[in-house]
Amino acid sequence: MRLRSTVIALVLLGMACGTQSSNNQPRMVARRVSRIDTAQSREDRSRCDASRPGRTTSEYDTNSDGVPDVRKVYEVVGEGQDARPVLICREVDLNYDGTKDMFRFYNAEGRTVREEEDRDFDGRIDVISYFDRGEVVRRELDTNRDGQVDMRVFYRERRPYRAERELTSNNSPDFRADYWEYYDARGSIVRMGWDYNGDERADQWDRVDRVTPNVPGTGEDPDAGPEEQSTPDAAVSRG
Repeated sequence: MRLRSTVIALVLLGMACGTQSSNNQPRMVARRVSRIDTAQSREDRSRCDASRPGRTTSEYDTNSDGVPDVRKVYEVVGEGQDARPVLICREVDLNYDGTKDMFRFYNAEGRTVREEEDRDFDGRIDVISYFDRGEVVRRELDTNRDGQVDMRVFYRERRPYRAERELTSNNSPDFRADYWEYYDARGSIVRMGWDYNGDERADQWDRVDRVTPNVPGTGEDPDAGPEEQSTPDAAVSRG
């Protein structure tokens, strides 16, 4: 037990020595932007709480203005000689205005699982990216700045292949697609669908040309509606 405590203490001491801010220096702002609020986002944000036991932070001033603009939160995992610090949260002030604009969350293995961004720097999160094995597989966007997801884009091999949008305003907090797009390998739209009666099924499909986004080996029918696709993300609700 004493050995374990000593190892963890040494790990935390080493991490603390690596920080670039101290109590008598400016620290990165604690204020966070307002955001799309879901159970998943609340759980991920808890990873940025450095006050929890076994956690520590490092802050960095990347533009040399005297104020840190990057903050990393680490958590010690493992026991005894296997104890090691793992990055679980990274917060960044992208435009150096004193407000955090990007939040990246990592799992216990240090792999990115989700990222939240305020891309237009208006104080609201407008893009959420989901990762699998280090690559983006889905992005959710708030394009009309109402604090709700109204567009989803799905990726394969780092390229978008399908998107779904909520064009019609409604009072439901759930994402309900009524417009769909499919893309070719160059990212150009090749097929579009509309839902006119609100049943979340396309009532009309239009092709831009004869090319369809058929990816070999996926088992998907490019002529099927979104509700018939085999991709599980098509049925994912908000968050």
